[in-house]
Amino acid sequence: MKSSGAQVLTEQTAVVTGAGRGIGRAVAHRLAALGARVVVADLLAERAVSVAAELTANGFKAIPVQVDTGNRHQIDCMIARTLETFGTVEILVNNAGIARAARFLDTSAALWEDHIRINLSGIFHCSQAAAKVMAGARYGRIISIASVAGLIGPIDLCAYGASKAGGIGLTRAMALELAEYGITANAIAPGPIDTELLREAWSPEAYAERSRHIPLGRLGQVAEIAHVVEMLASPEAGYISGVTIPVDGGSVAAGAYMVERYRRAKSASP
Repeated sequence: MKSSGAQVLTEQTAVVTGAGRGIGRAVAHRLAALGARVVVADLLAERAVSVAAELTANGFKAIPVQVDTGNRHQIDCMIARTLETFGTVEILVNNAGIARAARFLDTSAALWEDHIRINLSGIFHCSQAAAKVMAGARYGRIISIASVAGLIGPIDLCAYGASKAGGIGLTRAMALELAEYGITANAIAPGPIDTELLREAWSPEAYAERSRHIPLGRLGQVAEIAHVVEMLASPEAGYISGVTIPVDGGSVAAGAYMVERYRRAKSASP
């Protein structure tokens, strides 16, 4: 995974949660290639160790950390380990999350609470712990991976959509309150991205069909999310704060009109 720029993050430290695979792994590789020292954080220790080993094998500085982002004590330990190893933390990428489908009337209290704990409270706790360090240095970049499900009403994903919408709202609040410390807070809202998780969740038929619902006619790639993270994490992005950037092939912009385009394409098929 190659960077599109020079090593603009040299001597900076980036914490990436959910970095054991998919988008998080791509982000960890991209930030390392830009010169950052990377804390590869994941719920599963073996995944964190594997990705950190990939980075160090390429000559980058990285350490693995096992963390449940729904557990504040573990988050505090992660930040303490980061400071003990690298001395600073300038970048936080809140990528860890879960997505479990259920119709609204069938969504259990446990399912709801799991999404809020990990997808929303996890962002709060990770961001607050990191921001306390960043505030002392009067510099920081907080980037949260949201979802288009936080911008539009998802089907059978009420808990997921609500947690992601909450993360977007939290991003705006952080942008306002942390600005005086030189810290920016932004979110990225991916559409369907070609990841292991997506391939596991969808049947081959559904996977093939889904791209026809996207204006650009294809699923996104993890490198495309990493590219936006690179931009928001850079020192030059200091005047961008409180925004949510959809990376979705035009889906949010198309809105309901995409339904008609899909219907016409289906009717024209032999």
